[in-house]
Amino acid sequence: PYEVIRIASQFVSKDYSKLILMGIHLKVDKKNITVESTDGHRLFTFSFPNNELGFKLKKDIIIPGSIFKSQIKNCTKILITDDLITFMNEEIFLSTIHYQSIDGIYPDVQEVIPNSFKDFKDIGKEFSFNASYLSDFCNQVKKVSSNKVVTFKGNLPVTPFIITADWNIKSPFESLEGFKPVLKYLIMPVQRNY
Repeated sequence: PYEVIRIASQFVSKDYSKLILMGIHLKVDKKNITVESTDGHRLFTFSFPNNELGFKLKKDIIIPGSIFKSQIKNCTKILITDDLITFMNEEIFLSTIHYQSIDGIYPDVQEVIPNSFKDFKDIGKEFSFNASYLSDFCNQVKKVSSNKVVTFKGNLPVTPFIITADWNIKSPFESLEGFKPVLKYLIMPVQRNY
C-alpha cells in the first residue's frame, strides 16, 4: 500500500553517515510484512498480513526514503521489483522509478521499543517530547485517518512511548476479516533540565 510507504518515508534519517537509516525497511516473516523507518530518535512501524490481497514480499529490502519525497497524486499502491518501483492507481500505471536498494542490515527496531517504564527509571513520571516530532506524525495522521485522532498510551507499563492512529483512508485491507490497520509511532522522551 502506497500511503504507508509514503508515511514511512517522512521518518527516515537525512544524515548520510547513517545510510541504512535513510531507507524504509520492508521486513518479511511467515505471517506479516512490516514497514519500518527511523531516524534514530523516532520510529514508524506498520504491519499487515503477508501474501494477502496480492501483497507479497519474499525477502527483506531497504528502499531509499528519498524516492517518496513528493506525494504521487491518486496513487494507491506500489509494485516493487529488485530495481523498479511502479506507482499505480488501481490497475493504472502512473509512473516508474529506477532505484537501488540499500545494502546492509537494518537495526532490529523491536529491540529499541521499551519493554516497560523500569527501563526509564531516571526520567520519572513526566515525559517531554520534541514538539516537531509530534507534529510530523499528527500531520500524517490528518491525511489518512477520518477521525484524525492519535492515541498515546502513556499509563501502560509496556511500550509507554508508542503513539497510534487508525488508518482508514483508501484502506486496501477492508476485505480482511478482523484486521484493523494501525499506524504506530515511537518517540523517545527528551531529557529536561530544571
